[in-house]
Amino acid sequence: MKAIKYLFFIPACLLTACGGNPAEKAAPQGLPEKPVVKLITLKLEPVSSKLNLTGEIIPFDRANIYARTPGYVKEVKVDIGSKVMKGQVLCILDAPELKAVQAQSQNNSMGTKSKYESSRSTYLRLLKAAQTPGAVADNELETARNQMRTDSSVYQASRSATQANKALENYLVIRSPFNGVVTARNIFKGDFVDNTGKTLLFRVEDNSSLRVEVAVPEAYNSTILKDNEASFTVSANPGQVFKAKLARKSDAIDPQTRSETWELTFPNTNGLLKPGMFAQVVLPVSRPKDGFLVPFKAVVTTQERKFVIKVENGKTKWVDVKTGFTGKEKTEIAGDLKPGDQLVAQANEELKEEIIVQIKQ
Repeated sequence: MKAIKYLFFIPACLLTACGGNPAEKAAPQGLPEKPVVKLITLKLEPVSSKLNLTGEIIPFDRANIYARTPGYVKEVKVDIGSKVMKGQVLCILDAPELKAVQAQSQNNSMGTKSKYESSRSTYLRLLKAAQTPGAVADNELETARNQMRTDSSVYQASRSATQANKALENYLVIRSPFNGVVTARNIFKGDFVDNTGKTLLFRVEDNSSLRVEVAVPEAYNSTILKDNEASFTVSANPGQVFKAKLARKSDAIDPQTRSETWELTFPNTNGLLKPGMFAQVVLPVSRPKDGFLVPFKAVVTTQERKFVIKVENGKTKWVDVKTGFTGKEKTEIAGDLKPGDQLVAQANEELKEEIIVQIKQ
């Protein structure tokens, strides 16, 4: 029996020797552990990005040609793909009625001219005779002068009508407005065309130089294009990169797409590219002023807000920000921040405000 008592007594002594109650070894209560965070220091630096956008290739000049006077197609001189020079005849129209009107107008002009010359001659004779006192009555001379003036007005009006009809007759010959290529032809010999603008006769395009139009989002409106040059590719020439210069901007934001049109020019010397192609354009843009770039993990995004966590005097503070350019590893931020501010490198919304943190070196 005594042996059993000794067996229970020995473990108790061992526990006492090892330190007693485990609760007495626990850490002091009421002192929360400080979160350990790594900080980054804000500094101003150049902010740039590469925009990948889809653009459309259009000709440098394009003219949709319609008839300016009704008529029948008498001759067609060109077809699609024909290279034409400025002033070259594309087709000739025939309008018998217009020719008849022109002939009648010329006859009327000749008649009014004869009448004017006759009344002028009469007036000049009377004017010469009136130099002899009493030879011609004053009212007779005045009547001759008025008749001459009336006949002159009628003659001038008939001449203007003849010239107008002549201009209409010139419209029967359709010419190219510039050097280019015929990309559309919608008429055949014998077709009737009118001047209502419903029938497109030809489309002529100047493809020696091309325009590349790109819709740039509003957020990039104030950016600067490096060297005013962009690169682009087209599916028809895989692996080939083309260069184009920035020529102009629309200087207005489209209210539907919230974008501004930038127009690049490309010298299509070898005729490799065609209008209507889509181009995958790369625009190397940069901000006109330096900004702040931080790692993606430094920005916390929730349903309500987007913020970074700034550490001041060892305490955390949430600062709302807006993000801009994004790169491979960093993103641009803007908010109530200044150079030298320290931000948590890997922030999360569990790290609340006014928390004392321990800085990881």
